[in-house]
Amino acid sequence: MEMAVNYKRDYRTCAQKVKQEWIDRQEDLKDPEYEALGFDYVEPHTWDDQPEGYWRWQFSWGGPSDELRGYVNEFRELHRLEYWYLDWGDGAHVLVDQDAEAWTQMQEMIG
Repeated sequence: MEMAVNYKRDYRTCAQKVKQEWIDRQEDLKDPEYEALGFDYVEPHTWDDQPEGYWRWQFSWGGPSDELRGYVNEFRELHRLEYWYLDWGDGAHVLVDQDAEAWTQMQEMIG
C-alpha cells in the first residue's frame, strides 16, 4: 500500500518572508522560558563582504535560520540592530526599532 504525502512548499524568498518571521520571533522573545541557541561575537571579515563585527543572538540554525545582529560602538552601546532570516544561500534582514523590547534585551546581553 502506498501513502500519498502532500508537502506544501513555500517558494517565497527570504526578503518576502523576513517581516512576518520577525513579528513571529518577537512573540517568542516575550516568553521568559524561551531559550535561544546561542549568543556570541562574530569577528569582522568572518564572512565575505562583512567588514564590521557584530554580536549574534542566534535563535535557529540550518535551513532556515534566524538571528539578531547587534552592532556596537566603542562603548559597547548598540547603534544598529538587525533581524536576519536565512535559508540555503538566501538571506534578508530588517532593522529593529530602538524602542523594541529586543533592543533592550540585546543591549543587556552585550553588557
